[in-house]
Amino acid sequence: MNPAPPVVGEHVCAVVVTFNRKLLLRTCLESLLAQTRPIDHILIINNASSDGTEALLAEEFPQLEVVHMGANTGGAGGFHEGMKRALEAGYDWVWVMDDDIRMRPDALEVMLGYGHLADLIQCRKLVNGQVLVWEAIWDANACAAMTYTREASFDNGRDWTSISYCCFEGVLIRRALIERAGLPDTRYFVIGDDTTYGFIASQHGHLIYIRYAGVEKAAGQKAVRSRMLFYLGVRNRFLTYETFKNCGVPVNRNLFLMHQLYFVFSSCAEILRDPKLRNWPNLKAPVQGFVHGLQNRFGKPYWIA
Repeated sequence: MNPAPPVVGEHVCAVVVTFNRKLLLRTCLESLLAQTRPIDHILIINNASSDGTEALLAEEFPQLEVVHMGANTGGAGGFHEGMKRALEAGYDWVWVMDDDIRMRPDALEVMLGYGHLADLIQCRKLVNGQVLVWEAIWDANACAAMTYTREASFDNGRDWTSISYCCFEGVLIRRALIERAGLPDTRYFVIGDDTTYGFIASQHGHLIYIRYAGVEKAAGQKAVRSRMLFYLGVRNRFLTYETFKNCGVPVNRNLFLMHQLYFVFSSCAEILRDPKLRNWPNLKAPVQGFVHGLQNRFGKPYWIA
């Protein structure tokens, strides 16, 4: 099915969350300003960057609205703040993204063309020029979205497919859906907040993933195996477990904990195998993530000021 012409009169606010990546942010903003369908408003949430981001925005993008947060609230906190402000300002669609992507010039025009089909539209992503395989299915007891080895829906000729997860890298969300689903959970800080938000949103509207590749990921930008990733990758699944239970998903707690322990052990094994990762803070991180998840200790990681 081909997209329809975008609805005339609908207003779009792009929300960009940034932290200490001013050069990537510049590229992202330049791509937004070059859209064939002009964006009605661009809102930047600066998560207390210390790399000169504030000066760059003042000098090169004085026409854009910027919110300088008093502290780093993580991606989850930044998206929460930005989406809240976009709703308060009355925009019909919120285009949500990190600072390390750029959107193809016709991205917004194409995505709005699917607005008659869905309340949330996610397009494909290119990483180093190659389409990223992103189609997935939830493993309820692991509380994780498991990516397929190929994008079966598109390989089978479909132009779009329904999903129950999302990624805050160029996702377009209808205002009414945010009003029903709520705002992202700030307790995640980073990692998993967008995937789980997509699940919550799927309980309140229709989410689709389209064949069109409109997002380009900056070369070399990928999930860095780090203390934070090892810690939050484990801890934040407890938040997803909480969400599933609240939504009525029949998750077995014992199976979930078994999955979590396997995740902890496999993470520790990975750390021990790799000399670049092999250090005490990294090795402790997945274990601490498991313990803190059990204790409901969420939010900013304890070692971050």
